[in-house]
Amino acid sequence: MSRYVLLIVLAAVVCHAPGASPQPLADGLVLWLDAADASKMTLDAHGRLLRWHDKSGKSNDVTVDDAASTALPLRVENAMNGHSVVRFSGASAFLGKTIRAAKGPVTVLVVSRRLTEQSSGETWQRLFSSRPQIADNDNVAPNFAISVHQPTAYEPTLFFLELNDVPIGPYAVGRNVVGSTEDLRGDIAEVLVYDRRLASLEERQRVFQYLANKWSVAMPKAANTWTRVGPLGTTPKQINAQLPLSDQGNVGQWRLDPRFCDDFDGATLDASRWHVNNAKGTESLGRKPALFKPDNAYLSDGHLNIVFRKDTLPQKYVRLGYEGYSSAMVRTIERSFYGYYEARAKPMDSAGSSAFWLAWTGLADNATEIDIFEIGGKTKNASFDRMYNMNAHVWATPHSTEHLSDGSNWISPWRLASDFHVYGFDWQPDTLRWYVDGVLVREAKNTHWFFPMEIVFDSEAMWKWFGVVDDADLPSTFSVDYLKVWRRGK
Repeated sequence: MSRYVLLIVLAAVVCHAPGASPQPLADGLVLWLDAADASKMTLDAHGRLLRWHDKSGKSNDVTVDDAASTALPLRVENAMNGHSVVRFSGASAFLGKTIRAAKGPVTVLVVSRRLTEQSSGETWQRLFSSRPQIADNDNVAPNFAISVHQPTAYEPTLFFLELNDVPIGPYAVGRNVVGSTEDLRGDIAEVLVYDRRLASLEERQRVFQYLANKWSVAMPKAANTWTRVGPLGTTPKQINAQLPLSDQGNVGQWRLDPRFCDDFDGATLDASRWHVNNAKGTESLGRKPALFKPDNAYLSDGHLNIVFRKDTLPQKYVRLGYEGYSSAMVRTIERSFYGYYEARAKPMDSAGSSAFWLAWTGLADNATEIDIFEIGGKTKNASFDRMYNMNAHVWATPHSTEHLSDGSNWISPWRLASDFHVYGFDWQPDTLRWYVDGVLVREAKNTHWFFPMEIVFDSEAMWKWFGVVDDADLPSTFSVDYLKVWRRGK
């Protein structure tokens, strides 16, 4: 299927008593179809829908595409968590007009379900679709759709789609792809369409929670994370270097933790604060084929420098799979906990990675990692050179060794390896926040990261991700101007 089709399916597991619900977020709402509101429906004498009226105030009503059909969508009362739904039998659907002809962002949320007796029919059935010509296939960009990819029953589910650079409409609700033998079989409870992306984690949760409470559906994973799309906009000016760049007004009542702050102005790394991996004991040797070597980490010109280079390695490491390249890992000796982490850094101009992260893998039953950034500064894919990668991993807990990962990326307008920028991370008991030049680029709920971790700077051979490094780009250097760590005031 097209990359413009996105499906997030979660069975209903949250039970809420029916009753009054708050209103959805109004800013940018351009279509609101609510099956629970009978006043927004035009019915025929048999209770079949002829027109479903838009509650957004934009008059983007939908009408049936075959008014003569004997199997029009029905309004079924007290069907889902005490509210009514619109029931589609596969014989008819709704059409709407163009909402926005120009390309831009869009966010679509649909609550739907299918009962066992509604099963069968087409495998891919559309809930919502948009195409400038209604006869076009919605799998062809910039057309898009939210689809159910099974003909069997499914529980009440909140479906979610975010896109950029697409027009909105003419659109259809419950109308299958061109050439299909039938339309949707199932119930639709509510449709929300925004002509923008939701601008923060708070906005996402507000919209998701409104639908989850009203229809008793589970909150999808997407409700717990948000990532910026597009430029940073206005960046803050650094007035006080003793405060995080993102909070020059000191709302967080920050206090510097000198144990983890370093301006790297000395001649050598502070051995009481930093450890450089040296292939002794059980520490990481690096990602094959690049071996971590202490001489690839050094101070000069007020910077911590980590070098990725061509190298001839001892045979004892070659036998282990390390050959031809070396790099370095530098990590704090002490482990740090909740706080704000800020580094001014310039990634290396090669496909060797440049990474700033937190990690603790010292316990078999508690291994966690937060990647503030992992950057491939110069790859064979130019888009990677601007990709600011953020992630959070759980490798083991007292209950499981299942790997959990929650990550995304922000696409920078500039090549990340072209200059120094300020990278920040706010780690709190309830929330994780990533910043670039003092501007929030990602926010996620803290669901697993409740354990102190070491602070790490390193470079690795990420051949499968960034591609094999071009030897002509070596040696290449990842430089860190400073590291500062703050704790929130009490």
